[in-house]
Amino acid sequence: MKGALGWIVVWLVALGFALLVDRGNRHLGIPDYLWLSINLTLFLYLLQRYVGQPMGAFLETRREGIEKELARAKEQLVEAEELRAESSRRLQEVEKEIERLKERAAEEGRAETERIAEQARQEEERFVRRVEQEISRRGAETRAQLARDTADLTAEIAREILEREMTDEDRRRVFATSLEALRGLEKTED
Repeated sequence: MKGALGWIVVWLVALGFALLVDRGNRHLGIPDYLWLSINLTLFLYLLQRYVGQPMGAFLETRREGIEKELARAKEQLVEAEELRAESSRRLQEVEKEIERLKERAAEEGRAETERIAEQARQEEERFVRRVEQEISRRGAETRAQLARDTADLTAEIAREILEREMTDEDRRRVFATSLEALRGLEKTED
């Protein structure tokens, strides 16, 4: 009913315009202003039905698609932020663990050095040269073992983090930190 009433209003408006331009001509006994108003109303109806409705449906479908894509993009942004925060937290934990390992390695190295030094002081003069060689050899072995242990542990930690969806930037920083730890151990060997 609502649609029919709307088209009657359109026809009445078209009839009003047709009356304004009427010259009093007739075709098939019907005044031109009636032909003109009916033709215009019919043209507008066909235009609305076969062009307007499909275009409106297309635009509505497109709008809904854009809304869904926008909602999905917002969700992905939230997920990305959560992953970034988690990666940062894990990276900080790895860096703290590396610091603890470095401290423990330094403490163990100091304890071992003190023990060997104490043994050297208690040894007889004739064993001084042999004891110094033993201290040097054991210190190198300890540092090498610590370096291997640190490298193994660092590699294991890095592997676990990489498996938990770290970003490329996070992978680069973990790798750089591991290299620094290894270089630090190499310097203490010298």
